[in-house]
Amino acid sequence: MIDAILRVADFPALVAHLDAQHPGMLQRDEAGALVQPPVVTGFVRTPATTLDGGQSLGVYARLRSREVEKWRGMPGVQVLAEAPFEGRGTAQAVYDQVFADPELLTIYDSVYDRSPRTVDDGEGGTMTITPPKWFGIMAGA
Repeated sequence: MIDAILRVADFPALVAHLDAQHPGMLQRDEAGALVQPPVVTGFVRTPATTLDGGQSLGVYARLRSREVEKWRGMPGVQVLAEAPFEGRGTAQAVYDQVFADPELLTIYDSVYDRSPRTVDDGEGGTMTITPPKWFGIMAGA
């Protein structure tokens, strides 16, 4: 198995492609219509992260051998980083690739905001919240 960070540049276009070429990869309701919002099925992943309302998104995925090439060649999908799943430490290896490359980090930051933000503390003041550096990992990684 391979752990990977996938970035989808245009999720609606990916949904259209999957609907036409791989309809079984999209979740459908009892009548056979696509559920809304669309859900891609068939592989294990974290919830998607997005900053632009779902146009582009990122996920941390664990892909079986037969899925790896399909996702590497999927139109509009970019594999930002990947590593063979070897248990603990796998996520660190995957994220290290992204954080070591300024171009990949820019792409990563386009779907996940790591910047600190000031929020109301509920007691008349404010506090600063810093999101985690990573948007998700799979169990055991």
